[in-house]
Amino acid sequence: MTNLQLVLTIGIPSLLILVGMFLNNSRSNTLEGRIDRLGTELNARIDRMGSELNARMDRMQADLSQFYQTLGRHDAEITNLKEARRRA
Repeated sequence: MTNLQLVLTIGIPSLLILVGMFLNNSRSNTLEGRIDRLGTELNARIDRMGSELNARMDRMQADLSQFYQTLGRHDAEITNLKEARRRA
C-alpha cells in the first residue's frame, strides 16, 4: 500500500468524521439557543398573564366590595321599612 493510499484510506474518513462532529456541534448550539429563546418568551408570556390575572382579581375585589356596600345599604333600608311598618 502506498503512502497516498494510506492517507486516502485514513485521512478522508477522519476528515468526514471531523466535519460531521463540527456540524452536529453547530446544530446543537443552534438548538440550544432556540430553546433558550423559547423559554425566555414563555416566561415573559406567563408573567404577562399573571399581571393580567392580578389586575382582573383587583377589579373583581373592588366590584364585590361595592356590591356588599350596596347590599348593606339595602338591608338597612329594608330593616328600617320593617320597623316603620311595625310601628304603624
